[in-house]
Amino acid sequence: MQSQVIEMISAVKEDPELVAKLDGHSDIIHDAGLDSLQLVHFMLQVEDAFDVEIDFDSFELEHLRSVDAFCSYIQGISEAEQAPHPEGMETV
Repeated sequence: MQSQVIEMISAVKEDPELVAKLDGHSDIIHDAGLDSLQLVHFMLQVEDAFDVEIDFDSFELEHLRSVDAFCSYIQGISEAEQAPHPEGMETV
């Protein structure tokens, strides 16, 4: 997942060199240099690629402090969305 996320950042920035420059500890905003529009583009790509829905009401900038932190956040969403829900209870 980490390499996919880095490749998506590189594609959004249109900077192939970022693939070699970024790693798990890289800050998505500061090290990659994503502006607000690029960040939205990136998040939409992540939702499509990993089949998750990011709740922007509860999303925190802390999740962008490193590629690894962001990947953990996405994995958590994915696991929560795939978890079986008790019969008769809807997910929110």
